[in-house]
Amino acid sequence: MDVGFIGLGAMGRPMARNLAAAGHHVVAWNRSLVDPPSGVTLAKSPRAIGEQTGVAFVMVSAADAVEEVLFGESGWALEATPDSVVIQSSTVGPTAVRRIGTQVEEAGLRFLDAPVSGSVKPAERAELTILGGGDQELFDRCQSLFEAIAKRTVVFGPIGSGSSAKLAVNGLLVSVIAAAAETLSWLVDREPDIDIEVFASVIERISPLASARAEAIVGSASTGGFALRQAAKDMELVGDEFGMGGVMEAVRDLTREGLELGNGDFDVACLGSVVRNRGTS
Repeated sequence: MDVGFIGLGAMGRPMARNLAAAGHHVVAWNRSLVDPPSGVTLAKSPRAIGEQTGVAFVMVSAADAVEEVLFGESGWALEATPDSVVIQSSTVGPTAVRRIGTQVEEAGLRFLDAPVSGSVKPAERAELTILGGGDQELFDRCQSLFEAIAKRTVVFGPIGSGSSAKLAVNGLLVSVIAAAAETLSWLVDREPDIDIEVFASVIERISPLASARAEAIVGSASTGGFALRQAAKDMELVGDEFGMGGVMEAVRDLTREGLELGNGDFDVACLGSVVRNRGTS
């Protein structure tokens, strides 16, 4: 199948490569100049992707970027043929997704709300989960594409429901890491000789997510994985869409502190260092 891919960032790049590895002809565009992934050819603009393919993924940074690549002066929708499909996989709030979906459909085109759960390594291994919102029959038609990048596709309901599910997933994910950051920092402060690798094996049943990041949480921050910058953006979206209070508000504030400390490019495990900074400030 001829497939477009708009956005070759940390997640989009391995997704596009896996689509090509599965035998699809992938034409991609990225806002900044990049070398294409293996098997992928570059287009001059999103508009050119609309000319060349009948289906295109969008994996960009925010709602305004989605609207620009779809409807801007070189946007995908300008040359997309009737009934072409855009698969919106960026992490965007459901309110914006419903607005964008309506605009796409009013132009005689098709829209799937399909953000993904999983970070860079699952993307590289084609082990993402598609969190879907939209027409089930259209999801079924695109299943061969989803199978190239993901282990599972779940359709929750109409357009917007996939993006709501994505914010709920990421709100939970960041909250788990924030709780682990606080409890592990407390533990190593009081028991400096404790073997964190052994402790990680103890908590694996409770939280594989915290267990996998335990050593990074108590150690030095590093790049890769789920960047704090993205986690903080998602927590702001959670507040915008669902309101704030209690746990989520505290977690959002912790991610804001991390950004203020210059940790935006580090994995969310860096929240451990943010917690420890509170104790020294």
